[in-house]
Amino acid sequence: MPVTEETTLHISCDNPACPGNTLPTDDRSGWLFVSHEVYGEPTASSVFCCYDCLGATAMDAPAAMGAV
Repeated sequence: MPVTEETTLHISCDNPACPGNTLPTDDRSGWLFVSHEVYGEPTASSVFCCYDCLGATAMDAPAAMGAV
């Protein structure tokens, strides 16, 4: 008896202030997948719908990490 496997994909932007987008949530096409690392911390991954959301999140990162 063959086994059928189904994977459901739901992608959303990791920018909390994302204004919204028209990208399909079940297809990786058009989404920006980013791996990032702060030295001494584990590598992390994020996904963004556009360069504006990626840039806004990157600009907020130092304050979120407690940098002055």
